[in-house]
Amino acid sequence: MVLASTMWGLSSVFMKVALPGMPPFGIAFIRVLLSGLVLTPAALLRARGRTAPGVPVPGGRERIHLAVLAVTTVALPFCLTAWAQQHVEASLSAVLHATVPLWTLGFAVLLLGHRPGGRQLGAVAIGLIGVAVLAGLGSHDLTGCSWAGCLAVLAASACYGFGWTYMRRNLSHRQPLYIAAVIQVSALLVLLPLAAVTTDTGRVELTPVRIASLLALGVISTAGSELLNYRNVARLGPTTAALTAYLIPVVGVSAGICILREPLTARLLIGAAIVLGSVGLAVQRRDDREKPPDRHGRPKPAWAE
Repeated sequence: MVLASTMWGLSSVFMKVALPGMPPFGIAFIRVLLSGLVLTPAALLRARGRTAPGVPVPGGRERIHLAVLAVTTVALPFCLTAWAQQHVEASLSAVLHATVPLWTLGFAVLLLGHRPGGRQLGAVAIGLIGVAVLAGLGSHDLTGCSWAGCLAVLAASACYGFGWTYMRRNLSHRQPLYIAAVIQVSALLVLLPLAAVTTDTGRVELTPVRIASLLALGVISTAGSELLNYRNVARLGPTTAALTAYLIPVVGVSAGICILREPLTARLLIGAAIVLGSVGLAVQRRDDREKPPDRHGRPKPAWAE
């Protein structure tokens, strides 16, 4: 989970570096293409010579589920995040991604029948306050573009929360590597026409640094984090796996300040503290006595949820 958070947290910085040389949808397409080139051979190698007893051959319903994941966890959030980087700082984008556990909690209620308590509902309200602080609500530097960028990042975070919960409900019988590879390839079909229409090849300016950022974005921040995230969802459940968002602000803010020389403002610190506090409140267990016992009669630990 720590490694996945680090990989994911660096994605905002890599996109910020690459954006001057390529439009957002072009970056999203390259990101998915590179990720697919890594994940697809890995999935084929893993499946070679192996059988999966009890796992049915993919049918029409399963293909629909994979298509939904391709749109909601790859194509749409990647486009939204890349576009938002034009209007918000990389550090702010990383902090807003910390709302993923809150979105996951909400979709777990709708899709998995999870029943939130008053503490968790209060955490959602506190998280919204933190987002408002981060976006600059009431400050003189708040503009329509910054609001649009913040909303785009929040929408991308909501996509992840929905997709992880949706996968847990409908595709838990599939290997995480198989799912990650298939949805990357499927997302290319969505992103290819968007990238072709919006990319003017005459204005593409790729320097060695920008090329390196695109490679790192596709291979490290996408292929690596996607594989780890889906493995975590399969093994730990969507709510616990969403805790990878805890370290995203730490990585994103640190990288934004050290690499991009972005300013560290009081608003960013206060808003990040509020958002992270709300996330911690949302996933906090009351005490061991309220946890269901395991097969040996002992309280179930929080990490096993």
